[in-house]
Amino acid sequence: MRILVLGGTAFFGRRLVKLLLAEGHDVTIATRGQTPDDFGNAVTRLKVDRTNQSAMNETFVNCFYDAVYDQICFNPQDAKIALEAFGDRVGRYILTSSMAVYHSKDTEITEDDFIPEQYSYDLDAQTYDYAEGKRQAEAFFFRNAPFPVVAVRVAMVVSGSDDHTGRFDYYVTHVAEQKSIGVLESEHPISYVTAWDVAEFLHFIGAKSNFVGPINAANSGYLSIQELCNEIGECLNTPPLFHVGRHEEQTLSPYAMFPYTWKILNARAASIGFEFPPIQKSISLMVQDSVFKRERSLQDELDTFQAQNQMSPDAAATFARLLQYLRDQGAGKGLNIGDKAPDFTLKDATGKAVSLSEELAKGPIILVFYRGEWCPYCNLQLKAYERIMNEIKAAGAQLIAISPQTPDHSLSMKEKHELSFFVLSDANNKTAENYNLKYKLPDFMQDIQKSSGFNLHQYNGDHTFELPITATYIIDKEGTIIAGASDLNHRTRMEPSEALKKVRSLHSCYCSERQ
Repeated sequence: MRILVLGGTAFFGRRLVKLLLAEGHDVTIATRGQTPDDFGNAVTRLKVDRTNQSAMNETFVNCFYDAVYDQICFNPQDAKIALEAFGDRVGRYILTSSMAVYHSKDTEITEDDFIPEQYSYDLDAQTYDYAEGKRQAEAFFFRNAPFPVVAVRVAMVVSGSDDHTGRFDYYVTHVAEQKSIGVLESEHPISYVTAWDVAEFLHFIGAKSNFVGPINAANSGYLSIQELCNEIGECLNTPPLFHVGRHEEQTLSPYAMFPYTWKILNARAASIGFEFPPIQKSISLMVQDSVFKRERSLQDELDTFQAQNQMSPDAAATFARLLQYLRDQGAGKGLNIGDKAPDFTLKDATGKAVSLSEELAKGPIILVFYRGEWCPYCNLQLKAYERIMNEIKAAGAQLIAISPQTPDHSLSMKEKHELSFFVLSDANNKTAENYNLKYKLPDFMQDIQKSSGFNLHQYNGDHTFELPITATYIIDKEGTIIAGASDLNHRTRMEPSEALKKVRSLHSCYCSERQ
């Protein structure tokens, strides 16, 4: 089969692509080209902005696919773009939807509890929350598509190895380290599905069945947070600790986002030949994966990516020349420990102004300067921080990431990687300059970029060819830099675990002072 996957380079989408390749299908992945993958030459890669109608039309003109998997459709506007781009040149369209389309219900939820053909959509809305966006995306497809559509309503996805949200890792860490876990006052069972089971199911639906319509994807069985943690505790031989938390105080744990029961029935999947295993059978393996991942450093991830994407001899020589040029220029020396961190006010991904001094009044800051969403090493770094964001917050700190890219690209990065921290836009690298990190690409690098078709100005909104040296600073509440690292080689970064240790030590000091 000729198969297109929109997205497919992260989480269960990556697993799906590997399953399709293993079966011998002709697979094309279409992404923005920012997230690294390890598919080698086995796939065809298309680079496209999925939210840009003209780009989608141009990319897929006269293309026919037996099946299209859409992993990155979040609202009816995205759905409309897809229909116009593909026309009737699709055998079947498999939309990755969510159990969020359902409203809460004490009894088991079936596919008939949300009928997309009977639901309205608004193509003129400025924003959509996640659940409403998915409802309206389904509604647009089922009411307008000239091809058969499947909406796979995915339960809460759990994984111990490749979950960039870090939610399952949070529970493993807290149980292992005997840290109290914030739960709701009453237990609310919800449905889960493992990343590998949902990938297997998507593979089955698209390549091994002729099913059309909405269908739930959930492992059998339901667990409250307390029950999930008790299962994790049995794997680690450590009983979990709990406290009743509050949303407004940010003392709840990641899965405590639903103050109601959400039990998704998977009988329809079983009726067409796919049996989801009980969620309890997978927890032990996920705990093992999570423990292994926590023991792996960011540098290990960066080195692995570098090994999988070896430079040509010419490219390696050019990179060495760039590093030597920057050393000769004395570029990007950054600030020193003990220096006062220069204040700044920059716009976040939504256009809101964020001030360093105002955020420091709330607690210490981990400040990260990165190059942009086009840099795979930066993507790996920020995802590594996202995995420990709950622990950073528990230490009374927060993270601010700064790049010269425009707010639109910052928003793209924040949404794509589900980042829960500030992602700010430093127009013209003014803040990077104040931190002694700004540098300009030499002429020979500018020429290479131009000839390769990579347009830095499209990301940064200027033609300066300026970037920040990648750097990380730990800033205490008084605005003093207590730790930091900057490196001309963007493939070397401070370990997030080291940054976490620093803010934890600050937290301990502040707690002692209050006593």
